[in-house]
Amino acid sequence: MYSYDSRVGFSMVDSEKNITINSIIDFFQDASTFHSEDLGVGYDYLLPKNLGWVINTWQIDILRRPKYLEKVKVTTVPYKFRGFLGYRNFTLESESGEILVKANSLWSLIDIKKMKPASVPEELPAVYGSADPMEMDYQNGKIRVPESAEEKLRIKVEPHFLDPNHHMNNGQYISLGASLLPEGFKIKRLRAEYRNQAFLGDMLCLVAGQDQEGRYIVSINNAQDGKPFSVLEFS
Repeated sequence: MYSYDSRVGFSMVDSEKNITINSIIDFFQDASTFHSEDLGVGYDYLLPKNLGWVINTWQIDILRRPKYLEKVKVTTVPYKFRGFLGYRNFTLESESGEILVKANSLWSLIDIKKMKPASVPEELPAVYGSADPMEMDYQNGKIRVPESAEEKLRIKVEPHFLDPNHHMNNGQYISLGASLLPEGFKIKRLRAEYRNQAFLGDMLCLVAGQDQEGRYIVSINNAQDGKPFSVLEFS
């Protein structure tokens, strides 16, 4: 388990001074990278082996959004490795210990030269230690795009969309998807699936609509062949 303390800054909040979904994801991504780096199995450990972690799925359940200037604690724990997959939980807590946000994530280790899955090195599970998955309402099954979904936006992948692995950062997909939400839509749960990687210059086509349960679904597709890079579900 790894934790760090922080504070909700002005750049992290919306017009109502509540933390944004992207800032929550930034906290969680930083926690996972800080954890790995402090254990000596971060970016500089993986790169010489031509390895890198890429996100497969997010589930983020928001119980309460912290507000501007609120002090928070960010915690993460990897709880399972299997083949090329790694599972990791996250929480965001208030200064008093109130759980504000819970999250689950699934990652794939890939060979960044061959762009193929790579088995997790034998030493990694022992370095991270063992843990049980956190209690939360785990959601299963692929996100389904409603038939009523319509094209809303086309945008090219620009340099500032990329991460150090030179593909589009997972938070950028969520930022684009959230920009299409109807006015006044309050996110209580986010599910995100990442099916293909987008690179510099790729043209994205965003298709969106609400399903019968009122969830807003955004499919971020490759404009050239229509295949999804990412599918997002906002509840």
